[in-house]
Amino acid sequence: MTRVTDFISELVQAANTLPSLAPSERRRLIERGISTVQAQRELLHVNGNMVVIQPGFMSDMPTLAEMAGDNEVVDVLVSAGMLMLAGEIRRLRILCNVDGD
Repeated sequence: MTRVTDFISELVQAANTLPSLAPSERRRLIERGISTVQAQRELLHVNGNMVVIQPGFMSDMPTLAEMAGDNEVVDVLVSAGMLMLAGEIRRLRILCNVDGD
């Protein structure tokens, strides 16, 4: 497995075991997911590929990361955000791999 695939698995596992994670860990995972998505999009762009961005999706992620660091946030929101990030990272990874063939 690659580091990206490992991270996708880590996000999915975290989303499914969210109550066991400290708020700081939740926030760190979402921030890492944001960085991963940005890096993948930049890689695709450098290779001359434009990727459709889900409206509002990434613009809402920094707010979710901030909320995830709060003990009072509803777990289902953080879990849903982590799963959305995992899905986006997977989608972009596939696009990167298709272009590399």
